[in-house]
Amino acid sequence: MPPRLLPRVPQVSILAGFLTCGLWMGSHHPLRASGGPEVADPPPFRVANPDRKLSPLTGMDRAGWIACGKYILESAFRHVKRLEDPMLFPKVPGVSYPQEGYEKCSPEKRNAAYFEGVARTFNIAAPLIAEDPELSFHGIKVADYYRYHLLRLTDPKSPDFIGDGKSNEGPIQQTCELGNLSLWSLLLPDAFWNRLGKKEQDQVAAVMQGWAGGWTKTHNWRWFNVMMMTFLKTQGYPVDEELMRNHIDHLLMLESGEGWFRDKSHDYYTAHVFQLYGSVWNRFYGRRYEPGRAAEIDRQFASFIENYPRIFACDGKVNMWGRSILYRMGGSASLPAAFLRGGDPGIEPGFARRLASGALLQFVTHPKFFENGVPALGYYGHFEPALQSYSCAASPFWMFMNFTALALPKDDPFWTATENGGFWTALGAKSCERFLPGAGLLLVNHGSTGTSEIVNGKAHNTDPSYCRLRYNTDFPWEANSTNGVTASEISLRAPADGEGPPQLPESINLAGFRGGVLYRQAIFANDRNGGAPPFADMADITVPGGQVSIVRFRKIAPSSLSLGHYGLPHLGGAPVISERTIDGRKSLVSAIPGRQLALTNYRGWDDLFPEKHDSLNPEARESTLLAVSRRDPARYGSPDLLVSVLLHRTDDAPWTDDALQPIKSLDPLTPGSPLAVGGVRVTLKSGESYDVDFRGIDGSSSR
Repeated sequence: MPPRLLPRVPQVSILAGFLTCGLWMGSHHPLRASGGPEVADPPPFRVANPDRKLSPLTGMDRAGWIACGKYILESAFRHVKRLEDPMLFPKVPGVSYPQEGYEKCSPEKRNAAYFEGVARTFNIAAPLIAEDPELSFHGIKVADYYRYHLLRLTDPKSPDFIGDGKSNEGPIQQTCELGNLSLWSLLLPDAFWNRLGKKEQDQVAAVMQGWAGGWTKTHNWRWFNVMMMTFLKTQGYPVDEELMRNHIDHLLMLESGEGWFRDKSHDYYTAHVFQLYGSVWNRFYGRRYEPGRAAEIDRQFASFIENYPRIFACDGKVNMWGRSILYRMGGSASLPAAFLRGGDPGIEPGFARRLASGALLQFVTHPKFFENGVPALGYYGHFEPALQSYSCAASPFWMFMNFTALALPKDDPFWTATENGGFWTALGAKSCERFLPGAGLLLVNHGSTGTSEIVNGKAHNTDPSYCRLRYNTDFPWEANSTNGVTASEISLRAPADGEGPPQLPESINLAGFRGGVLYRQAIFANDRNGGAPPFADMADITVPGGQVSIVRFRKIAPSSLSLGHYGLPHLGGAPVISERTIDGRKSLVSAIPGRQLALTNYRGWDDLFPEKHDSLNPEARESTLLAVSRRDPARYGSPDLLVSVLLHRTDDAPWTDDALQPIKSLDPLTPGSPLAVGGVRVTLKSGESYDVDFRGIDGSSSR
């Protein structure tokens, strides 16, 4: 059994043992000058009383989750000196709002940030209040605090009033936060709603009614309007049920397949909005009032949960992928949702809790999780490339949607089943794949390393959250390189580009998964000669701990093409780079304690080299990338196949020759025809063979 499948000590993500120096996030960025005083960060979370019988892999039981919630919320309350103080965390410089700072921004922006702080920290506060109504931090009773501020924000006479929702000309943050408050009020009404008198309830309901019928976005935000109407309906308030059905029908139509939804792009919003909110709607409204629509939501969830656990690493790590990555372990919220919804959860409860607990521990045990007492705007610490303009200092608290697990009763199987490794236990050292044609995703689980990869096949933008060729749970994506090779990306430089940054693909299109081979096309900007744009036809074959990459490049200009591996952060020093030659092919290995990358140039590439990066990696200021490149000075270059092997490890063990260079032979599928035209049979030293045939790829491409 590989090391990653053995029981793990609960206090460590795989990085915690050696992330002790060399980190730049947080200290690399000046702290905020407005919005409140700076506070000390708490030490990383540790499981004080691990339950080794019930939770042999993480030690986390329900009591451990409650302790973790108190640990996080207590730190947030360090910014609150008295009951009347708003939950306004110091402004973070950069793209996050309000860019002007709290003192200079409009009252609307300040109130939105204030409401976001109250509503999103309520993701932790709600289950803690329900568990212990007398809970206090620093002399402030938590239940009283949220009652006071949520009433103040919904009081039309208050200077902090969030608005009635009837006159807004576009969707703003209040829609999101009120939808979330409605979800918690359905699940745990004693945390807030049941603490109000009738007049106070009417005040909150009137604001919800205005926003519920207001303008919203055409993607996951419709769920926020639906949740407000659902809660109001259960409390006897009038709602526009036809509008609710309209929103539900449009949400259902966004499904692209396998329970995934195209929310502008495919990402974790499927997990922590569509599937969680859909589960709660079915439980409290759909099955009673709209059984036909509820059945469709149940079908979508069943399809989704069948494959979704494969996104997580064997220890529960979440993959850094999609614009919602600021919410980190929020992507695990669909795991307790499987049990909140009622009926068959579709996943074994001990495995579900193991993944959810592992995802939580991945971040709360990390030494850079907090910045100024609250979760940093980033991933492992502050990371500006992962942020959006609608992010504020309180935004990361959305990640604690996974605390809906505490809305499950103590005797629910989610809490009482013994933790287990699910499908990982039987995987051994093998790698397995699940192809999701609708979402255009290939999910790869590597038993030899315990990692999971998301191989993306439908990325129609240049956002690094989506356009990387692969995403790995233990090697987070790097930001775009402006003068070199970008990690996990194919890039093009032509003489006409001058000294500007290399081109990255404008889109990555899926072209099918056949015979164990994933076909994709990377499409660059239109050719300057007025013809078709340059194409990189790509075929990937999964091997243990990585893949064989085959690229066929089509162009009509002198050019240089590069392919980058994952970036490796400098943690306590630069990685050790070593070179080997196996069967006449050159390999490079880059290693830091606990992690290694390897790249072999099997055929066609001119150069194989390491490249140092600065301020691109989410874990450390400096990082090193392994890459291959091919220069073609001719206008009309002969088509060729460029073959490389990209591998990773999550230990310090040495690589065998057959692991670094697993290919036995390449043989033509069509005798007498060039390999780039007639196809090639790839035979591995393990005895497996794969036919790579690009013929007809333009017809099967998702473009």
